[in-house]
Amino acid sequence: MVGYRAVTGLAWTTRRHTQPRLVAGFVTCLVLAALAATAAPASAARQSAEAQKVIAATRAVMEEQHLKGAIVRVDRGRRNVVTAALGETMTGVPATKDMSFRMGSETIPYLTTILLQLQEEGKLSLDDPLSKHLPDSGAPNADRVTLRMLGHATSGYPDWIQGNPAFVDLLLADPFRLWSEQELLDHAFAQPLICEPGECFHYAHTNFLLLGRVVSRVTGKPFATLVRERIFKPLRLRHTTITRTAEMPAPVLHAYGTDRGPYEDTSFWSPSWGLGNGQLMVSTIDDVAKSARGVLGAKLITKASERELVQLPPVAKAPIPGVGFGLGLVVAGDWRVQNPYINNYAGVMAYLPAERLSVAIVSTRAIDATFDGSNTSEVILRRIAEALTPGHPMPLGVPGAP
Repeated sequence: MVGYRAVTGLAWTTRRHTQPRLVAGFVTCLVLAALAATAAPASAARQSAEAQKVIAATRAVMEEQHLKGAIVRVDRGRRNVVTAALGETMTGVPATKDMSFRMGSETIPYLTTILLQLQEEGKLSLDDPLSKHLPDSGAPNADRVTLRMLGHATSGYPDWIQGNPAFVDLLLADPFRLWSEQELLDHAFAQPLICEPGECFHYAHTNFLLLGRVVSRVTGKPFATLVRERIFKPLRLRHTTITRTAEMPAPVLHAYGTDRGPYEDTSFWSPSWGLGNGQLMVSTIDDVAKSARGVLGAKLITKASERELVQLPPVAKAPIPGVGFGLGLVVAGDWRVQNPYINNYAGVMAYLPAERLSVAIVSTRAIDATFDGSNTSEVILRRIAEALTPGHPMPLGVPGAP
C-alpha cells in the first residue's frame, strides 16, 4: 500500500515522556534528456563540476534503487547549477525536464506561509483556538486546539489514511474516486483521537485541511485564490496547476506502483484523497525549485515569521537524530524539506539557507524496484548533499528507511 502511505513522505508519532515511534507516513535505461547550466566565467568550472556531481549521484541511486525515471534541479541562489531528466516516463519514452508530476505535501508550506502572512497582517494569531475561526468545524477539542498545533501536527487529531486500513481498502477498490473534504474529515474523526492537544506529534493531513478552511474563512477567499495571489504571482510559478482531479498537463512523468498487486501505471489515479480544496497541485521541476527558494527560503515572510516557520516543538522531534517537524515542513539538520509520496510519485523540495541551495527532485520506480514505502528522492537528496555540501549532511534518505 505504499502509494497511499501519505501525501508527505515523513511521518512519525511522538508523545511527551515517551520514546518516539516511526510511522509509515508517506532503470535500467538511463537517458540524459536535459542539462542546463549558466554561470559567469569565474564560476563556470565550479558549476560544471557540481553539475557532474549531481548527475553522477542521481544515476548511482537510480541504478541501486531500480528507478524508472528521475528529474532533478539544483540552484545556488538564482543561478541554475543543473537541470536534468534521466530514465523514462514510459517504456521507450525518455523523461524530459518539462514533464508534469504531482506535488503532494510540497504545497503544505504554501499554506503555512499564507498563515504566517495573515498573522503579520493582524488577521489571526497562531495561538488562536480553531473554534475562533471555525466554530462550526465539528472537530473535537476545537476550543483547545490552536492554529499553531494544526501547523505543527500536534493537535492530537487522527489521519483519514495513516493507520486506517479500512480507508485504504476503499481507495484501492476505486482509485479513481473523487473524494470530498467532508468525506475525508468524516473518515478521520471516525478514528480515536491520538492524544490531548499539544501532547504529541502525529502527522495527519486532517490538520492541514482544517487550516486551509481557516485561512479561507479569515480572508473570505477560496484557498486556491489565496495561493495564486500570495504564492504563484510573486514567485512567478507559471507551470503549477491546482486540481483535485486526475488530469495533468502534458507532457507527464508517469508513476508506477504495486498497491493492488501487479505493477501498474498509477499516474492518473485520483489525488483527491490527499489534502483539502485548493491544496492539491501538479507542477514542473522548475516551479518546485522556485518554491524551494521562495517558500522554504522564507522570501515571502518576515524574519520573525521565518523563526516561527522552522521552530520545533519538543514533541515534534523525530527518532532520526537531527530531524523534526516545523510549521508544515521537515527540518532535517540544516536543511528545510518537504518530501511527498503520493500515488507513487516520490518527491523532494529542499532548501539549505547556509548555501542558498535549492533542490527539487521527483522519481519513479521501475518494475524490478522494491516497493517498501521509502522515498527514493530522499536518497538522491542525501547523495547530492554529500557531494555538494559535506559540511551540511542530510539525515534523511538512508536507503530502505521508511
